[in-house]
Amino acid sequence: MPGRPWQVRQTALEIDLGLLKQNFKRLATRARGSELIALLKSDAYGHSHREVSLALESLPVSAGLHGYGVANVEEGIEVRRSGVQRPIYVFSGIQNYNLELHRCLKTCDLTPVISSLPVLRKLADFLSAQEAERTVHIKLNSGMNRLGIDPGEVKDCLKILRSCPGIRVEGLLSHFASAENPRGKQSRVQLKNFRGMVEQLRLSGITPQFVHMANSSGLQSGLFPEGNLARVGVHLYGLDAPDLKPVARWTAQVYQVRNLNKGDGVGYGARFRAKQKVKMAVLGVGYADGYRRAFSNKADVLLKGKRCRVIGSISMDLTAVDISSVPSVTAEDRAVLLGADGRERITARELADHIDTISYEILTGISPRVPRVFVNG
Repeated sequence: MPGRPWQVRQTALEIDLGLLKQNFKRLATRARGSELIALLKSDAYGHSHREVSLALESLPVSAGLHGYGVANVEEGIEVRRSGVQRPIYVFSGIQNYNLELHRCLKTCDLTPVISSLPVLRKLADFLSAQEAERTVHIKLNSGMNRLGIDPGEVKDCLKILRSCPGIRVEGLLSHFASAENPRGKQSRVQLKNFRGMVEQLRLSGITPQFVHMANSSGLQSGLFPEGNLARVGVHLYGLDAPDLKPVARWTAQVYQVRNLNKGDGVGYGARFRAKQKVKMAVLGVGYADGYRRAFSNKADVLLKGKRCRVIGSISMDLTAVDISSVPSVTAEDRAVLLGADGRERITARELADHIDTISYEILTGISPRVPRVFVNG
């Protein structure tokens, strides 16, 4: 898409906020009455938490957006400062509960997720001493074995909650380890464990307003239908879901076009040598932008709707590609690193497969120095 003013930058990540809203609406239809928490961790998976949250905040109440999820307090502060009004949940990063943290949570209206007995005790001790109150969600470890209160710790959890009426338990939650495999043993065991822990707490008088376990894959597969909240992240941004649209499109400017003769090397260490005459282009993107050095001699980019292979080592700011099949490319063109160009598309999953990782890491790994450009907002 040539001719846009922002394309003077050597590389840019274009974010389509219209597609973001379309994805949200489609996810809301899957929710079967549950409201959705939009995850904004890691700068909204690299898409800009400010612009994403403001775009979603403009949705009507009837759209089913309950609030937002962040990884830590710092992210929560930034999201609140962007101007959103809906609830913000801090899913990790709560360790030493003290006066400074309490004031911060109160000022920015953040709801912490408490994930261990030691932190719950610190919270209870603080609130009791200050004669204060705090609304929380409590995370239960159903079998993923990262964060959460274990099944054997529920009795101690109850003792702490009974000792401190200032702790208002608004929600109970857990997290699927393999939600993409809903019939697998791990998912079945986790469901059983979580349901049992929730029931144990309820029978002892803990009656939360919200219970939630489903993530993007869990929502898609219909796991934990009794939940009244669901947390959507990767699918919101159009990753790893064929019926949703990728929100991000990453491009890079062609800096220079040159001809290689047989035997000519390209880049540091000459990791590519031409076996015949090759026409190549140098793009203004490199590993400092998050375009991984491990893509060297593996990944494709799109130019004029055709695939062109990366050749030689990707350097800090530059990447070379073979454009022999598209000889009309000039320094006026831009390559598509991620996204569609004509009928061809490069997905985050494709890039991830080159380096044995996942789509999430590709998007969150795009450097802050790559300008985010927002369309259809």
